[in-house]
Amino acid sequence: MFINAGKSSCQWEGYTLILPAISVGNVGQLTADLLISTLQLDSVGHLHDESILPLCGNDPYASTGVAQGVLVTSAEVYECKEKELVIIQQRAPLVKGKQRDFRKKLLAWIKECKFSQVVLLSSTHSHERIDSQITGSPFRFLSTASLSIPADDLKWQRLETREDMWGVQRQTAEETTPEEAKGVYIPGGGMAKRFFEDCCREQVPLAVLMVFCSEGDNIPDAMMLVSELNKWIKVVQEAENQSQQQRKRSPWKKPKSWDLLYGSAVESSLY
Repeated sequence: MFINAGKSSCQWEGYTLILPAISVGNVGQLTADLLISTLQLDSVGHLHDESILPLCGNDPYASTGVAQGVLVTSAEVYECKEKELVIIQQRAPLVKGKQRDFRKKLLAWIKECKFSQVVLLSSTHSHERIDSQITGSPFRFLSTASLSIPADDLKWQRLETREDMWGVQRQTAEETTPEEAKGVYIPGGGMAKRFFEDCCREQVPLAVLMVFCSEGDNIPDAMMLVSELNKWIKVVQEAENQSQQQRKRSPWKKPKSWDLLYGSAVESSLY
């Protein structure tokens, strides 16, 4: 599944793996962009599998005025030896009906590499919130029993569980769901729910970080998600209790490809 580009020994035992779910607003992918751009990481390989739709494009992290002719594919793998991180950036969705195969192969690769923990970046529809989720922070998390997270110290809120609205009709499927994954509801979260269930069964240390959001300009959602991740993993130095002026001097570096993320600026002569 993983194709080594020959730039790394790929000895990742004890490293943290971070990857996005293809979810509402592409928040997970935008967050991965911020991590890769800020840490100035180079690709060490890519994931190649029939379950991922093919894609090829220019390097989204190229600096202004630098044209190296670097191409990227559907799922690039980046390494940060200093922080002991491996980051997957998935730029294309999965083939319909192939998500289960992809999750199975991904889990096998994770076990083979012996990552110490896995972080899945996701998002979920804000219009699907229940009453207790409407106020307060839109950030939520999930973690498997094999991973210990200091949630109280981080001031993180675990995703609330829900009663099964389908009742008896889904009883058989519910019986095969791990106990810690019952009642988990992540609409618009891509493979987040199923991957969480897989990791619960396989005792893989996984954390799912997500925000409630809607489609649109999701850069603020990505900024929130990467900041919450940074509280835990300490990727960069971020001042606590930031003022509005400090937020403008964010330590997170936006990739050059974001300049025209929502189109070019409106021509002033029109007004």
